[in-house]
Amino acid sequence: MSTKKLLILTAVFLALLGFVVFYERFQPNSEETVKARKRLLDFKAETLTAITIERPNLPKVDLMKSGKDRWLLAGEPADAGVVSGVISDLGRLDLVGETRTAFDPVEFGLDTPRARVALAFSGGTKADVIFGKEIPGTDTTAAATGGRFGAVRFAPVASLVKPLDDFRSKVLFDTPSADLTRVTVTRGPSRVVVSRTQGTDAGRLPEWRIEEPVRDLASRTFVDQLLADLSGARISEFPATTVADLARIGLQPPLVTVDLQKGSETVASLAFGAARADAAGKLYARRGKTVVVVDDRIQENLSKELTAYREKRVCPVDAWSTARFSIDAGSLKVGAEKVEGAWLSAGKPVAAAAVEDLLERIGRIESTAFVTRKDFPTLGLPGPGRKLPPPAVLLEVTPNGEPARTVRFYEAPDPGGKGRYVDR
Repeated sequence: MSTKKLLILTAVFLALLGFVVFYERFQPNSEETVKARKRLLDFKAETLTAITIERPNLPKVDLMKSGKDRWLLAGEPADAGVVSGVISDLGRLDLVGETRTAFDPVEFGLDTPRARVALAFSGGTKADVIFGKEIPGTDTTAAATGGRFGAVRFAPVASLVKPLDDFRSKVLFDTPSADLTRVTVTRGPSRVVVSRTQGTDAGRLPEWRIEEPVRDLASRTFVDQLLADLSGARISEFPATTVADLARIGLQPPLVTVDLQKGSETVASLAFGAARADAAGKLYARRGKTVVVVDDRIQENLSKELTAYREKRVCPVDAWSTARFSIDAGSLKVGAEKVEGAWLSAGKPVAAAAVEDLLERIGRIESTAFVTRKDFPTLGLPGPGRKLPPPAVLLEVTPNGEPARTVRFYEAPDPGGKGRYVDR
């Protein structure tokens, strides 16, 4: 064989190989093709972007996909389980027999369908499915899409004709609490804002800090419990209300509002009103624009004053997460730094047990009260506009991956005798 023919054959072989690798590998195999032919509708669930369900004498259901797995109903969270079930049912409309294009819609109830579903997919493609009568003598239902009629098993008519409220999420918000970075609680004229940065360090979430009405460390225990209460609250009812009803049920204006953010995005705007008079233990609330009823246990933490949000520990540290610390008490100056898992002081090793015991004691110091600067003179300390004296003790602790925390201890007389006051 000549070299020219050999090169031509090689080129043809490579072209066929490329076709197989880059085209045929992405085509459905024979088994997938057979399954697709046995279904009235064939699609990939992940490509769905919108679902509209219409049914006689019931409100229309408009579902829009938001993000990877989140669905919204009229801009508010939809019940993920219900939506997932509907999508799964629509993806398994198994045909009995063949489809046909010539059929009488009246004969099979398709002129006045029991349910109509419009699907939109990424890329702009769409599909409509209508469900008619059950076909006598069989376990199938009449259905049609794209001008094709077929008898299908497992028609999800019962799921499609559920009340609108069944499609709504029964939680107040569906963002994981660990992803939230800012919480704003407003109760009358009182407003408390706590925030934290995004991300984690060795699996440890950043500290919550109070931004308003004072700047201070927030109690992680309290904020986490508040978020747990909110995320754990379940909606028991979606009562029909009018604008005129909002004042009566304590939602115009609301008794308490809560705004939850993830970064710059507000993921939930919640409002809480009066107790429901005809149902013990229930509370009116509003999720976005929708009025709901939830358990009133959530009220307890929402009604707490600013003091509950503040971290009572003067310097909340953990030995395992501390990188270095220093203590300056006049003539006494000590400190240590963790290097490759070992504690060093002035470059020399020190006993880890001694350092960890000291850090544990520091982490347990708690405040007994919080004092504003204008009240300092009552405690023997300089008031607003005056410089504080040098602290009796200056403590600086640096957690891993975080800025150093500085705590200043002062001694001053008070009505009860000798007291210690802290500025952190």
